[in-house]
Amino acid sequence: MDRAVEQLMLIGGTALLYAPGAVEEQRQAAFDSILYAQLVANRNAGPRFDDYDGWYTAYRNAYRQLGWVKLASTHDLKQLGQPVRSAQIQPLEAWLKMRSIRHEAVLAAVKAGLDRSAEGFRRLQTFSVHEQAQRSKVVIELGILKPGPVLDLCSISLQIDKPLSQISLETLLHEQVLQGEAEFNAVSLALDNGRFQRQRDELQALMKTKDAQGDYRFDPYAPSTGANHE
Repeated sequence: MDRAVEQLMLIGGTALLYAPGAVEEQRQAAFDSILYAQLVANRNAGPRFDDYDGWYTAYRNAYRQLGWVKLASTHDLKQLGQPVRSAQIQPLEAWLKMRSIRHEAVLAAVKAGLDRSAEGFRRLQTFSVHEQAQRSKVVIELGILKPGPVLDLCSISLQIDKPLSQISLETLLHEQVLQGEAEFNAVSLALDNGRFQRQRDELQALMKTKDAQGDYRFDPYAPSTGANHE
C-alpha cells in the first residue's frame, strides 16, 4: 500500500494520513473520534507526559466507547541510539509491515505535510512535546485512515536526552541518532457504524466546539496555508 499521495491532518498529538478522496462521513468520524479520545484521556488520566501508560489506556477505552472495535494490536520497547543490524526491523516499521503499509511512504507523507507549514510542526510540538531541563518527553501518534473506516494507529513515547529544540524533524524521523528510550503502542480499529451512528451528529458538534476552544486540529493542505478542518 503506497501512502505517497496521502494528505496529512494534525489532530492534537496525532499526525493522521488520509486519502483526499476518502468518504467524507468516514473521514469526519475518524477526525472527531481521535480528538474525542485524546480529550477524554486528558480528563481521566491527566497529561499524556505524566503517566503515559495510564493515559494510553484511557485513550484506547474512549475509542471502544464510541464503537471502534480492535482488530490487532502490539506493544514494544526500544533503547534509542543502539547499533541496528541491517536485517533487524524496527517496531514502527514492523507494525506498518504487518498492516501492509510501506514504512518509507508513511514517513515521506508525514514529512511532506509538515514541510508545507512551519505552523503545523509548531502545533504538533505543542501537543506532543514536554521539555524539562536537558531532557524531552515526546508522545506522538502516527495514524492512517483506511476505508471502512479503519484506523491504524501507532503511539510512540520517547524519552530523549536533550531538549527537542535542538533536534530537527529529519533527526526525529531517523531515530537511530537519538539517545533515550522509546515505547510503542499500536492498534488497528474498525468502526461499528451502527453503534457510532447514534452519536455521530452530537459528537461532531461537540468536537467542533472543543476545537474552537483549544485549536486542536490543523490542516496543512487547507488553501489558506493551513486551517482548522470543519
